[in-house]
Amino acid sequence: YVTDGAKLIIQPGTTIVSDIAEKGALIIERGAQLLAEGTSAKPIVFTSGKAVGERTPGDWGGVVLLGRATTNRTSEPTIEGGIGRVYGGNNDLDNSGILKYVRIEYAGIAAMPNSEINALTLGGVGSGTTIENVQTIYANDDAFEFFGGTVNAKHLIAFAGIDDDRDREFI
Repeated sequence: YVTDGAKLIIQPGTTIVSDIAEKGALIIERGAQLLAEGTSAKPIVFTSGKAVGERTPGDWGGVVLLGRATTNRTSEPTIEGGIGRVYGGNNDLDNSGILKYVRIEYAGIAAMPNSEINALTLGGVGSGTTIENVQTIYANDDAFEFFGGTVNAKHLIAFAGIDDDRDREFI
């Protein structure tokens, strides 16, 4: 969990490997930022902790980005997947960071029926956030799921996911 006021900066070319036993996930809470700006030659990769060739969809949770942009809820919703953190608000310009030239592999777990962590889960993420050139491969649920928000994501690629490539919850 990256908490309110904190910034997690990930350098180009970095590979982040998840804990398999605990089904780790990266949660960026409201008010925090994930600054993951890779390049086409040096993408940032979030992947399974298993050895290459042994990785399977659902090895780990995924990346969850929560912001303060509007949803259609009258109260603050809680993101699904067993995370239990609130998202949304009234700041459509909110900036939750940068995801650029990022690949998310073998992510997505079901915490309970109809409550999953997707490869990339976005809750109330504002238009001040940059999401460009993000690829998910072998997602165990949705590749990308948006819960409200105003972010304008560009150049999203989903390959070989189990469920939806893109899912938008109107909340």
